[in-house]
Amino acid sequence: MSLGIALKAFFAALGNKEKATQINLILRGQQPSVPAIEEKPAETPAAKQPEPVRRDPAVTLLATLQREARLVDLIQEDLSQYSDAQVGAAARPCLQQCGGVLQRVMGLKPLLDAAEGAMVDVAADASPTRYQWIGEGTGTSGKLVHHGWEVSKVELPTWTGDAADANIVAAVQVQAP
Repeated sequence: MSLGIALKAFFAALGNKEKATQINLILRGQQPSVPAIEEKPAETPAAKQPEPVRRDPAVTLLATLQREARLVDLIQEDLSQYSDAQVGAAARPCLQQCGGVLQRVMGLKPLLDAAEGAMVDVAADASPTRYQWIGEGTGTSGKLVHHGWEVSKVELPTWTGDAADANIVAAVQVQAP
């Protein structure tokens, strides 16, 4: 075992002047100086990406409907000062644009593909979320009053703004003088 240590000391001293000096001190019976431990600079973890600001999807949808169809403006307007014809004229394009937005981002489609007024069969164990009975009585078939709606996708725009602005639906607009 001492031969192995001697060889290790020999080769360590052969290639490193500092180690040779320390081995020489030990052989003379002196205490070698403890080499300063090189402190590696603390490895900084890769720059942490800031966590993206979260925005409630409902706010994103509302902001999209406002931006593309001005839905909030129509709803928040005091309609009592306008005639029914004026309200209808303003509402028509807004509602058409809202329909386009909902189709694009939500893929709305009828829950049941049948015409209103048609007789439809309803399974006895059908989900009450999917089928709602109207009126009194029970059965396994009835007249379709409304075909229902379901979402086939959700592709809302991704929010990339600041946290302080996450609840902004529409910016204040100011015209320059």
